[in-house]
Amino acid sequence: MSAAQEVSPTPVVLVHGLRVSGAALHRIAAGITDRPVGTPDLPGHGERSAEHFDIDGAVRAVLDAIDALGRPAVVAGMSLGGYVAMATAGRHPDAVAGLLVMCATAQPSRLLAAPFRAFGAATSVLPRQAAAISKGLTRMAVGGQVARDMEAGGLALHSIRDVVNELADLDALAEVARYPGPIEFLNGGWDQFRIHEQRFASASPLAQVQVIPRASHLFPLIQPAETATMITRFARRCDALRTV
Repeated sequence: MSAAQEVSPTPVVLVHGLRVSGAALHRIAAGITDRPVGTPDLPGHGERSAEHFDIDGAVRAVLDAIDALGRPAVVAGMSLGGYVAMATAGRHPDAVAGLLVMCATAQPSRLLAAPFRAFGAATSVLPRQAAAISKGLTRMAVGGQVARDMEAGGLALHSIRDVVNELADLDALAEVARYPGPIEFLNGGWDQFRIHEQRFASASPLAQVQVIPRASHLFPLIQPAETATMITRFARRCDALRTV
């Protein structure tokens, strides 16, 4: 392909995790310097905290962000955002140039949802106490900078129950299998959401897995520069595939 026919850098849409908002990903977004980046809020989170979360609405939020940047885009999601990214790619493959999933290779089920559902119920009964406990535990676990990132845009504890109920019925493996484009799974070596990693890797012939040693479920927020580098590397691979 000639220089005149080369495509512009593929945009990236970063999709945040449970409780936080798109603002929590600002250091990752700042590290992706060679292309446009979007960090939308999902329903029930951030500036959309008053909305009810459901998978269809979450997918629409990602599609709106893609359309604002220009189709197709690389969709890179963390935790909850990883599941939303898989649903977006599986249902709207033409909009997704590449799928990058971080910390989300546990196939959802009602059994796995049970402890999260219990926590969500507790937060609805004692919202102020739950918020204080959540903030305190987060600061102890990851330190002040990451905690401030997570709290940017507010903490959506009220949406936990809705999210868990929606994800319990999501067949993420089927969404991955439907998507025909490049896929990369990034997991922390100590991440509890790795339990079905090989099943996800086997769901598509184009899927690759990278494990970050001694990293936790929150590694993208703890290591934003390194995460931005890995996302950029994947996005450049997607650029090259678009020129073929």
